[in-house]
Amino acid sequence: MIKNNPFLYSAFTTKWLTHFNKNKKEFLFSYFPDLAFIKNTYIPLYTNIGKTNTKGISYTLANEEDKSLRNNSFLIYDVHSYFHKTAPINSSRFRLKKTVQYPGYLCELENFSSVAAYMKKNLSKNSNYKFNLYKRKLEHCFDISYTMYYGAIPKETYTHLFTVFHQLLVKRFAEKQESNNNLDPTEWDFYVDVTYPMILEKKAALFVTYNKEQPIAISLLFFSDTIAFDTIRVFDTDYAPFRLGTISIIEQLQWCIENGIKYLDFSKGHYEYKERWATTKYNFEYHILYDSKGGISRLIAHTMVSYFRLKNYLREKNIHMLFHKFTFLVRSKKENRTQNEKAALLATTNRPLATNLKPIDMDAKENARLLKFTYQFMYNTSEKLTDIHLYEITNKANCFYIEGLENRYSFVA
Repeated sequence: MIKNNPFLYSAFTTKWLTHFNKNKKEFLFSYFPDLAFIKNTYIPLYTNIGKTNTKGISYTLANEEDKSLRNNSFLIYDVHSYFHKTAPINSSRFRLKKTVQYPGYLCELENFSSVAAYMKKNLSKNSNYKFNLYKRKLEHCFDISYTMYYGAIPKETYTHLFTVFHQLLVKRFAEKQESNNNLDPTEWDFYVDVTYPMILEKKAALFVTYNKEQPIAISLLFFSDTIAFDTIRVFDTDYAPFRLGTISIIEQLQWCIENGIKYLDFSKGHYEYKERWATTKYNFEYHILYDSKGGISRLIAHTMVSYFRLKNYLREKNIHMLFHKFTFLVRSKKENRTQNEKAALLATTNRPLATNLKPIDMDAKENARLLKFTYQFMYNTSEKLTDIHLYEITNKANCFYIEGLENRYSFVA
């Protein structure tokens, strides 16, 4: 069982009902002491509050059947197979069907005293070397700090972080040319609304990597007693050479170990980084409980099982990726012409004439597209940001020049 599950916490369920099910009644059944439900408008089907916005549900069943369950069906999304152990159903009428929907990944931390020990045990020597190198380079080149907002956060800081969070997600998925469900306005507004009170109650947190005062990587986590649920994560893709995502995971693992968190759960969906870092792979299941003596409830249950199995089959064939790319193209209002630019840097020993160099302000918004080239230069040379100067070469179209203490590069953009 997931003790003190944040996705069953009153602040989460109340906000979820407000954003996703306005004017719908909440239903409670004694047979499901842990869960609350909403009812389908047209058929006798109840679904758990939170639906797919939870990152893991576990539940228990009462010993005695509630007569109000008869002729009804119940759909419980995102049952966490690692923490949920299905008990026998004490009912002559009720039956349970399960469908596997997504793989899940988690890091078991209880037996480790540091992230270094965790990495030594679970990663190869080559990965350990590379990941620590990325971290050293990032912290050498920039003024880096890490903050976990957990239990307290100024409201203005919170508002600013969610604004940057959204901007980074939009940028990330524009470059991938994929839609992302978290950016759906209703879903995003829900997370903005629900996270603040849950941070204050230590049921959620924002983990932020800063370059000086600028957030460059943000993760939203929710917490049970012993589990940190990694819910949404993003990093500024301009810093891609430094593997910000990897460094964020290293720092989060260390924080979890230091604060008695036994599991960092990457939740549903397959990504290479999850497979690399996790110690355990499990399944997210959808559970359908139904009255086996009711004709309509049986039909609903069997139809849903067939539907979800088809969805999982299509997902295994990566049809969902094509769907995300299609919906991105439909929703995209204009082409992002810089999204496929790659840093093509050329080392040079010759400095252009000073009269042909125009200094560029790297903090100005209009020059943001040049940062990826600057940061690639820094990664290649280990030059510090404070020692970097960026120029436009005025006598050559679209040409730029970067100069550090010991290195000089030019590029076309």
